[in-house]
Amino acid sequence: MCGIAGYVGARPAAPILLDSLQRLEYRGYDSCGIAVLGDAGVFVRRSVSPISEFRNEVLPAAPEGTIGLAHTRWATHGRADLANAHPLVSCDGKILVVHNGVLENAFELRDRLIAQGHRFTSETDSETIPHLLEQALAEGRTMDEAVAKLPEQLVGSYAIVAMREGHDELYLLRSGSPLVVGIGDGEYFPASDIPSFLPYAQRVIYLHENDPFAVGRKGIRRLGSGGTAAEAVPPLPQPVSLNVESVSKGSFEHFMIKEIMEQVAAIARLTDAPPPSLATAAELMRGASSVKFVGAGTSYHAGLFGQFLMGTLLHTDSEACVSSEFEFRADTLRPGSVVIAMSQSGETADTLQAVRFARDRGARVIGLVNSESSSLTRAADVVIPLRSGPELSVAATKSYTSQLVALNLLVEHLAADPTGVARTILQARDSLYELTSDSARSYMASLAHSLARHNHLLLIGRGGHYVTALEAALKIKEVAGFASQAFPGGEMKHGPLALVGEGSPVILFYDRSQLARAELAASELGTRGAAIYTVGPQPLRSSSLHIRVNDAGVATPIAQIVPMQLLAYELAKLRQLDPDHPRNLAKSVTVL
Repeated sequence: MCGIAGYVGARPAAPILLDSLQRLEYRGYDSCGIAVLGDAGVFVRRSVSPISEFRNEVLPAAPEGTIGLAHTRWATHGRADLANAHPLVSCDGKILVVHNGVLENAFELRDRLIAQGHRFTSETDSETIPHLLEQALAEGRTMDEAVAKLPEQLVGSYAIVAMREGHDELYLLRSGSPLVVGIGDGEYFPASDIPSFLPYAQRVIYLHENDPFAVGRKGIRRLGSGGTAAEAVPPLPQPVSLNVESVSKGSFEHFMIKEIMEQVAAIARLTDAPPPSLATAAELMRGASSVKFVGAGTSYHAGLFGQFLMGTLLHTDSEACVSSEFEFRADTLRPGSVVIAMSQSGETADTLQAVRFARDRGARVIGLVNSESSSLTRAADVVIPLRSGPELSVAATKSYTSQLVALNLLVEHLAADPTGVARTILQARDSLYELTSDSARSYMASLAHSLARHNHLLLIGRGGHYVTALEAALKIKEVAGFASQAFPGGEMKHGPLALVGEGSPVILFYDRSQLARAELAASELGTRGAAIYTVGPQPLRSSSLHIRVNDAGVATPIAQIVPMQLLAYELAKLRQLDPDHPRNLAKSVTVL
């Protein structure tokens, strides 16, 4: 979601901060802003323009100051307008704050601060923070003490970077939202994500929750009171495993198509050297009283696939739950239950909340996560890394197929016939070479052209193929803004068939074991005039267009989703939409 960038060093801050904001564009935003401490005071600019335009406006006017902060905002509290853009300022204009997260007690704080004489200029919950700091200073506290007191005052999630005029430090605090510090050569880069400072720093400090810090030219220090850690020294810097090339588009037009094409390599990293933690996770599951999968969006679909695998290959019961709805199922957990939490970023707020519900009830947690330095990594008992590499397009592609492969590998450790599971994974992987070829992309572009004249798309499948239908519908909705709905194959006659008319496009997913049922479903749809697009090992008699995906048994959905990702991408381009930044969506939803 929102992006934070900060800089303390010897170089002019403004160009570095603006460059860092551009590297955070993938998170999604609707406004941006910057503050730099210069000789004449604090320079502040905000905008609702794209960062590229904002950069051209700011650079000629920005001072040569060497300390500053910047922000991209994705609106939650308050409209997406200039008044609500960050940085937000105290009444005297001397304290500036950028904030990611949501403050649940913001209205209560605002009322109290207004009664104390503070004037608010925005609709945001975030503006309470500079006023709280200003009030603490008015009561005689130091800036260190004011920042350290915030965890006692704030309820909710927050990553905060604050700056005070006349002070050559940035003040940092986080709880429930990510905040790290890049360490360069005498330079420091507080940020919400590592890609923002990759060209400048190759070491990083991961901040603990509610552990307040200040960072200045002399280094980083833990504030004297209010921290949760006993040590007086900050955490040790760790090397950054990413590089600039891994977070750039290279020769590709968009991150989404780059990441689709990276899936063969991403899956190979899992299958060629499976994570050792798979065995530990499998051992936890063997003795579990129940198993539940939790995830949001694409990760929820991966959980449904996990449920399908457990029932089909292990003949055991499990349940997939949407993270935001998990609280209504949490009381069914008992000590000995296992919750498998899945998240690309490891920072998804509702998934982390589901993990807390699980922990409170004595369940053990297995995390499937792409970011090994994330909050989910720290919260889980066992972590299975996805090893997908950075995924900067909002739409999850390679992390989804990596989740499906990781679940297959986990089941392989539990299956009576592990060799059979391993064979299907490799068969699915082999299919990807053909499905990510130039000819496959051209083929899906043709299908996109044929679908573009319609305003609604149905996708159907059974078992694991229904999961593919759900994920394909989600991709087409979010990336191309195209109305698409998924249904189980056997449910068409129970209502969805009413949506089918002459020429209605329907995509049907199946494998060799389901050919007879697929033919029946296609016939039923065809008699109502539907145009049938099929995805499977061979075409059906009524196929209008066929996309061949080699049969890989229960692992077929790993390969089946790839042409649908390409279809969503090509539809977005055809509709002149940016596939990397879908309307109203953000990469990591770090607020509830």
